[in-house]
Amino acid sequence: MSRRRKIVLGSLVAALVVGGLATDRWIVHPRIDDPGRADAIVVLGGGGKRTEYALDLARAGVAAEVIFASAYVEEQGVWSAMPCNSIRPPHLPDAVTFECFEADPPTTKAEVRQIAAFAEASGWDTMVVVASKDQISRARLLLGRCWDGEARFTGPPHSQPWPIRAVYEWAATAKAQVLRGC
Repeated sequence: MSRRRKIVLGSLVAALVVGGLATDRWIVHPRIDDPGRADAIVVLGGGGKRTEYALDLARAGVAAEVIFASAYVEEQGVWSAMPCNSIRPPHLPDAVTFECFEADPPTTKAEVRQIAAFAEASGWDTMVVVASKDQISRARLLLGRCWDGEARFTGPPHSQPWPIRAVYEWAATAKAQVLRGC
């Protein structure tokens, strides 16, 4: 094998190893925070079990306010704020308030921008952000550009297989890096 081919092959192997390690750390096993107590629980839109996960946190007393960003309802093929389009979630303490908003456009960046505005207007110091685990690193990056308060990130795994989500998340992260700002 020629020297040039060895260099190309070695570079390719190194890129695959670095990419795999970065994907594992950034998307498959991101930093998850302990929710603790907070001023509000914020649920980013998207699939998976985020709604129930957030409601469980509220039932456990993490915060008395839950804000739901727009969520995609696959069966209907539309973006919809859930659970606000339905009755009050069962077993939610009366002291817990919840509301929803529709991000325009329906993107994580638009959701984060509106969440930061809610936080400023409400005087929050802390929030717990519920996202699917593969979205947490990107959401942390975006919210850090828009809000100076303490945000703790947690959430359930996404319902899609992680290789599919990894491709999406890398593309979305690249877009977030190119289109900077809040």
